Amino acid sequence: MVTEFVRKEARRVATAADENIDALLADLEAWVNLDTPALGIEQVDLLAEQLAQRLDEYGLKPELVAVPERGQYVHARLQGSGEGRIALLCHHDTVFPIGTASRRRFRQDGDRAYGPGVADMKGGIAIAAHAARYLAAGPRPFGCVEIVSASDEESRPQILRTIDRLEGFDAVLCMECGREDGSIVSARKGARWFRIHASGRSAHAGVDPDSGHNAVEALCREAVRLAELHHVREGLTFQVTGLVGKNGTNGINTVPAEAFLTGDIRAATSDDLDWAMSRVEAWGSHNGISFRSQDLGGPPPLVRTPAVGTLARTAIALGAELGHEFGETSTGGISDGSWTAWCGIPTLDGLGPVGGRDHTPAEYVELASFAPRCGVVAGLVAAVGGGLLAANGAQEHPLSAAQE
Repeated sequence: MVTEFVRKEARRVATAADENIDALLADLEAWVNLDTPALGIEQVDLLAEQLAQRLDEYGLKPELVAVPERGQYVHARLQGSGEGRIALLCHHDTVFPIGTASRRRFRQDGDRAYGPGVADMKGGIAIAAHAARYLAAGPRPFGCVEIVSASDEESRPQILRTIDRLEGFDAVLCMECGREDGSIVSARKGARWFRIHASGRSAHAGVDPDSGHNAVEALCREAVRLAELHHVREGLTFQVTGLVGKNGTNGINTVPAEAFLTGDIRAATSDDLDWAMSRVEAWGSHNGISFRSQDLGGPPPLVRTPAVGTLARTAIALGAELGHEFGETSTGGISDGSWTAWCGIPTLDGLGPVGGRDHTPAEYVELASFAPRCGVVAGLVAAVGGGLLAANGAQEHPLSAAQE
């Protein structure tokens, strides 16, 4: 499965990254210390421009792709001398608001580094950039490697905006962080988000309460019903994520005529997601209350296909060669890797640095994981370029169909 040439490429790149780890960490520090809040277009564009400049210095050909109301995506290509097209998939937005980076700057403490977005996923961008940097200095045993970084992953429930540019690619290596035990991610649950709107009739809560139809009370009863979906099927989870009633300008002494509920469904199969959504809309009868649902979208599952299994086994073998042992796992979290997998491109996730506590002030990465992770990514690139996935057949979901 892993040829001597592939091992050699993995060792070469891991060694180069280790010998120049200060350069990698300097990039990471600069990127973490820039606020890039989801939908903060000015901020994400500033980082996109800095990434493009750095990737140009590392031998790639960058392009900034403007996405209306979403900021700039980065596409940076490294042309090779062989076969196989591989994307290193990233995102440069975070969940943290403006001002977080100035309050909680990048810092190293012992074997770990901390800071907003250090794991999710600026650490992954650093590994992609430096793996590509050292691949550029070698024999380039691939057709092309393309780093893709989205500006809106944390806020977008729909398909990656520039996914058409990946048509015909052989593999996607998604640079979300590895799990806390080092595991890479070979399967992800899909998600569906929704909002239920309830409409009733307002009334004075003290003088004439019985003439009102309380939208909040109706949705509270629906929330209790929906909570029963949690674990009703294996791997299916459900959470009510919001319940808001509206009194307009009438204050707290008014029966609320309007309310809405939001929910989060996760499941390992698309069939289970569809079934759960059908149950969401099976609401009961509430006197004077009407309902309507709003599908807010969400990514499909990332399924561990035979091709993904091949990528995972190869990554694990390469890690062992580099003294960086890890396994594979599935997760309920989501990433843009789910979209590329849905489009039929074999996608392996969790190839960023080992870390955890994403989206919290305690977010961290393990410093010792950066160099070997660069080597694993380089080895996978070389393996795919050498025909690793040739026996796995054609894509099941062509990109042209996926975008319809």
